[in-house]
Amino acid sequence: MTSAVEPARPPPSRVLLRPDATQPVLLTSLASAAILNGCGEFALLQDTRGAPMDWGGVYAQGVRLTGGWRVRLTLPGGSYELGPTLQRLALQPWSLESSHALPGVTVTQTVAPFDDPPGVLRRLELSSVADEECPVHIETDLVPYLAPVLIEGIKPYDYRVSTAASAIHVSSHGAAFALAHDPLPTALQLSGAPWLGGEFFGEVADLTAHYGVVLPPRGSAQIAWVLWGGLKRTVEAAPHAGSRALDERADRIERGAESWVRWRSGTPRLRFPDAPWLEEAYRSARDAMRSLYTAPSPELTAVLAGYPWYSTVWGRDLGWMLPALLWLGDAEWAERSIRSVVRFQARSRLPILGGTLGELPMQVSPGPIFLYGTSDTTLYYPPLILQLIAHGRPASVLQDLFPALERIGAWGAAKVHPGTGLLSNGNELESMRQAAAAIGKVHYGFEAYDTTIWDSADRRDHAIDIQVLWVLALRALGEAARSVGRPSEAKRWDAAAQATARTVGQRYRWPEEGYLYDSLQHDGSPVRHVRPNALQAVSAGLLDPELAHSVVLRAARSDLSTDWGVRTLASTDDGYRPHAYHDGQVWSIATAWAADAALAVGERELGLRFLRTLADRFQAEGGYGHECYRGDRAEPYDSCFLLGLSIAPFLTTLFQRLWGLTLHAPNSRVELAPRFPSSWSSASLHRLRVGGGHLDLDWRAGEVTAQWSGSGPLALVSGAHSADLVPGRPATLEVVR
Repeated sequence: MTSAVEPARPPPSRVLLRPDATQPVLLTSLASAAILNGCGEFALLQDTRGAPMDWGGVYAQGVRLTGGWRVRLTLPGGSYELGPTLQRLALQPWSLESSHALPGVTVTQTVAPFDDPPGVLRRLELSSVADEECPVHIETDLVPYLAPVLIEGIKPYDYRVSTAASAIHVSSHGAAFALAHDPLPTALQLSGAPWLGGEFFGEVADLTAHYGVVLPPRGSAQIAWVLWGGLKRTVEAAPHAGSRALDERADRIERGAESWVRWRSGTPRLRFPDAPWLEEAYRSARDAMRSLYTAPSPELTAVLAGYPWYSTVWGRDLGWMLPALLWLGDAEWAERSIRSVVRFQARSRLPILGGTLGELPMQVSPGPIFLYGTSDTTLYYPPLILQLIAHGRPASVLQDLFPALERIGAWGAAKVHPGTGLLSNGNELESMRQAAAAIGKVHYGFEAYDTTIWDSADRRDHAIDIQVLWVLALRALGEAARSVGRPSEAKRWDAAAQATARTVGQRYRWPEEGYLYDSLQHDGSPVRHVRPNALQAVSAGLLDPELAHSVVLRAARSDLSTDWGVRTLASTDDGYRPHAYHDGQVWSIATAWAADAALAVGERELGLRFLRTLADRFQAEGGYGHECYRGDRAEPYDSCFLLGLSIAPFLTTLFQRLWGLTLHAPNSRVELAPRFPSSWSSASLHRLRVGGGHLDLDWRAGEVTAQWSGSGPLALVSGAHSADLVPGRPATLEVVR
């Protein structure tokens, strides 16, 4: 058996043959992004908190540089925009090429994002089929934005606009962009009024530039732009970077493709002959994860939460996303992401930002801009740091990050309620409002009673999922303390984990529903709502087998589970609203929880059904994973078209639960317990990174053939069976199913 490596060349592009203004198109680099629609236009209308908003444009360094960016071409016979003339659109995650047919002229548009400078290339190649010269007037207009992507819809009122030798510079309140063009414009307008250039200060509704080219008989010509920027200091430090990128445009596009293909070739290759749809869903989700990679500034390397309005780093979302990166073999990027968040761990109380001692930030953006104030974000990181080590990062990483873990432990211990012994959650935003009241009026978005993942639902005091996260954090703290030679601390955290786990297993039982209470109040009274959060207690192994099985089957009933995913609240609840963000909408992450929990208790066909539900959504959405849908129909509603926590848990479930893999890279050991349906005959997983080597697995009912490429032996264990793998030599192992 030889290791299968994906070809070191780009796979075929995804092709759209019909204009579709509703289809999102996302192109990303590590520092920038372009959002377009399926017509090849920088425009995308999305419902946003109850109203349509155009999210098309250019994004860089955590700043939305522009709104829509329109192009109009005028020929002797009339004027034309790109969308209605689209003939074909070929899409890769790193570039777009669209073909447009105008009378006597064809237009090929290329769009590609860059890392350096952080921005986007837009190039039009015009070709004439006429026997005489054809003059073409090109008009482009764009809406300046220049606002950090933290709260949707916010943009400045006033801008500074100036012209340079080959670019237009626009800045406002510490953010800026530059528009470099080739050829130079023949005329400019600001807010529809002619502008001769120089400098302008004031309100700018839009910026328009006019260009003229003449196509020779049956000849061609190009016009190209590089729109780049982000932080004002970035633009000021390299004012001519856009012009240099224009000169090197072909090379820059090729480099972007090479970076993507190299990353793909380093990820595992999955094959499911009995479920080809699952292979396609894996490839879609894998590429979507890579689209969220970000390194916009030296102090920030991580994964963005999503697009369009969550294109910042969210600490909570990383908690769900980084395990998928580890399984994809990118432990280094996962480590850098964790360090980016830990760098901003609160070292004192920060009332106006919602921060308390030891807490990790909810949001981080270049600048830096950061915000705290959640109950769950900080709890994800102790297990994440241990997973780094399990997947092969050096033990020194744990030693280095252990002080941060100690602060997390102290932060959590301070939140434990003395009467219940459980972690308290909620009311953090109330303290933020109180702190802000002394200096002015600050609105922090929609009303948030709670600060868990379902923050607009009132689950204060002791939400079940917070207690599960606390148990997992306590266990990780104990293991970390043992690993760094702190036995007394390990004993203390172990005892706390055991006590909290017992309480969860006993006090959250809801006999009438065969389920778990959604929350407990400080006086011990239960909050009776059927939500998917209880499934996390199943996946964490906190329940006895009978109750765990009952919870999974209750969640699968039609009032909570639909054909397009799992609701955030059962439709039989008096508070159910199908359009409510956290009280009835379907969330993709909840569907992944259901898949994981079902596989964990042996309900394999049910688990696969939930995975198929997610795969169908990815396919229907062109490879993206929507944040949420209405609870009464399969329709995205007030939803990001790509959210990391909608796709990453799907990926993690494939490795961790469907293949049943557990890695112990420091001990050169891998555990394997596949949970494939009984109808399957084969499956394969190649190039799974384990520390410094790769593991290939080929499964057929009852056994797996394995090959290892590391520098020393690797123990492969399945139940009572084991095999010592020697590098380069295949071995067969009987597996537990």
